[in-house]
Amino acid sequence: MLLLHHKRLPLSFATALTLSFSTAFGQTAAEDAEYQKALSLNRASNYVESAVILKSLMLAHPEIARYKLDYIDVASSAKQCNEVIAKSSDDLIRHAPPYVKEAIFSCYASTRDFAQTENLAKLMIASSGKNEAIELGMVRLAKDNKNLYSSLYWSVKLVRDFPKHQDNMNISKEALEIVGNEYALLMFYEDLYKNDTKDPGLQKQIIQVMLDMGIPNLALDLIDKRYWSYSDDQKIRAMQASGVNYIRWGRADSAVAPNRFLSIDASIKMLNQAFAYAKSINAPLDDIHSIQFDLIVAYNRRKNDDQSLVLYDQLRSEGVEVPDYAMSAVAASYSAKHQFEKANLILSDLYKKDPTDLDLQLDFYYNLIDLDRYSEAKPILEQLTVQLKNRPKYLPKRDFDYTRAVIEAASFESYQEKYQAADQKLKPLLSEIPSNADLLKTVGSVRQAEGMFEAAEDYFSIASKQDPQDVEAKVGYANARMSRGDIQTFNSIVNELKPGYDDMTPVKEAIKRQDIFQEGYVTGNFVLGNGQYLGQTNNNHTSDLRVYSAPIDDNFRAFARYRDLNSGPAISVTDHGVGAGVQYTGLNQEAEVEVGDAGYFRAEGTQTLSDHWSATGSFEKNAFYLMPGALYAISGGNVGGTSVKWKNGETTDATVGYRYWALPNNIRQEVYGNVNQRLLTEYNYKVDMSGWVGNQQNTNSNVNYFSPINQTEYSGTVSLRILQWRDIETKKYDFWHRLYATYGVVTQAGFMTLPMNSYGYGQEFNVGDKRTLSWSIGRTSFPFDGAKSSYTTGFLNFESRF
Repeated sequence: MLLLHHKRLPLSFATALTLSFSTAFGQTAAEDAEYQKALSLNRASNYVESAVILKSLMLAHPEIARYKLDYIDVASSAKQCNEVIAKSSDDLIRHAPPYVKEAIFSCYASTRDFAQTENLAKLMIASSGKNEAIELGMVRLAKDNKNLYSSLYWSVKLVRDFPKHQDNMNISKEALEIVGNEYALLMFYEDLYKNDTKDPGLQKQIIQVMLDMGIPNLALDLIDKRYWSYSDDQKIRAMQASGVNYIRWGRADSAVAPNRFLSIDASIKMLNQAFAYAKSINAPLDDIHSIQFDLIVAYNRRKNDDQSLVLYDQLRSEGVEVPDYAMSAVAASYSAKHQFEKANLILSDLYKKDPTDLDLQLDFYYNLIDLDRYSEAKPILEQLTVQLKNRPKYLPKRDFDYTRAVIEAASFESYQEKYQAADQKLKPLLSEIPSNADLLKTVGSVRQAEGMFEAAEDYFSIASKQDPQDVEAKVGYANARMSRGDIQTFNSIVNELKPGYDDMTPVKEAIKRQDIFQEGYVTGNFVLGNGQYLGQTNNNHTSDLRVYSAPIDDNFRAFARYRDLNSGPAISVTDHGVGAGVQYTGLNQEAEVEVGDAGYFRAEGTQTLSDHWSATGSFEKNAFYLMPGALYAISGGNVGGTSVKWKNGETTDATVGYRYWALPNNIRQEVYGNVNQRLLTEYNYKVDMSGWVGNQQNTNSNVNYFSPINQTEYSGTVSLRILQWRDIETKKYDFWHRLYATYGVVTQAGFMTLPMNSYGYGQEFNVGDKRTLSWSIGRTSFPFDGAKSSYTTGFLNFESRF
């Protein structure tokens, strides 16, 4: 039977009063003996035999109610529930004594569904007001059926009707816990609390349920503002869990300053209060450390990575084992500090423990990208993409979802400077999801990286208009405008974002770019040559040193220049000069104008027509220069030129140009074309090929430098750049090797076509954002008036900000 912990009154006792009227209603002595026998059998648990006798008496004397009532009771014990239910009319159910009601209830509970049994119980209780056995039975039955509302209803009723029975309280609490709804348990306690508002035990139990339900902020409010009773453990837990809740709520904080970190700041404040309270009551170290683990996470979310790492180092020095969720935050802080190797040690261990965790896969993928370990990063991104594709639709949407993973595959190519491969993945996406903000920003970033600034501006502009608060889109748009020469727009956007978003990486980088632009800089270009001319050795060198001031305004800066030329003894030329001028930068325009001693004047400029086309023009008066080749030293004369360039991103470009020299006793003209094509791109090496065709004409060949009446050159060059070293933390310090080889043919007036070749080696250094240095040395074999001659040329170039 259901009522395992409730003993119905023994039949002999329940009918004691009835038996005192032994011969009532015509009962014979023999029938009374049979009745007593039935009672004895019932006491001996022989319910079936007892039920047979009582049924016989009931049928023989339907006018005697006790036979029917006792029969129903014994038949219930005998599991003859069909008989019991058949004999139980509505009138009987309402007016039967408690022991019979309990017998009928027991049969319903064991043979009928929950709804029928509950309706029966309510009918019985409505007539009698309360019945402990039936109410207790309904609590257990609701628990077994995991029926939340019934469990709550009967639990509250049982404890209200029989408040002095502590067992009932425990059974009701256990039932609600098993049903698995803390809300019902909370309602249960609060309902009881209404009848006894000063019971400290109930106050603690309600606080505990609130903590178990995950609403610690309400529990803490009861403790701090309504002064409810609590245990020390409960207060620590309420404070800590409230701080953790604030961390979660931080995801929903406004993305707009100054409200970006309201929840995270509240979390840090609450967790520090919890830490102080735990220390003040000498809480167990495990509790104190648990609060510190959450503080590591909170500091990381607040972009306070220094504090996060200080706390981690402190715990580690104490020999405390930090849990995985906090270690993920430590890795994020290391990454934010550009300490990618340290982050990798953590993420590698976490990934081994659970390689299917989506957040961990994403963190590990980006870490490998930061470390330039692209071959290891690619399979992780592919695995992550498959998991996101198969992720059930009913689960909450992630910030980094399947669409974002597909977009990231294009970014992955861009990270390695494989812009054509990135474009191949972006084009179908643009046709499928043209308005996706992440896609628009990714395409904009790729265009920016490959020098297509107008297209980058368009994509970032669209993304920014879709969401005017999208900081990444704003910064991307500002950078594109800056690259096109619109310094004013760039400064305006960066100055707007700087106060509220200077913790974000895109804004940080934009601020650095702004600071660098505000600095002055110096450039140096030096050429050394050595070769044979008419049986004599000729050495020469030229220097060009320029110092640019900080910007005068958004468009202009001043500069000073020193230049010199020394050549001899075969071709004796010595000259030097100083000058000063102004550099102009505007939208799609760059220009310099310089005036120097000895009547020197220079003007040159570039007009960008589109992402694909640009045109240049230049004029120089009273110039001296060392032309390509150690034997080309010229002083005096005027030179002008123009060119048109077409490019397709970073990998392909073509230029055609014209140059005109008005030299002493000679007029020189040249028409040329140049094509450059990237053949192979990996992040650590690049292969390029270029082709050159040029025709030079001179009016006078009888001068003290090589001056053919007509010369045509066709040549091709293959170059290889190899990355030797790159600073992983900043990506701004690197060291490249460059090897090149050129082969071509030259036709000079009056001479047969002859081959030419050149080869060389050089190195390139990027020293942070502010300094670059490169040098190279090469050997060239070239025909002069039909005679092969060789010469060596060296170059040194640098630029440094100050």
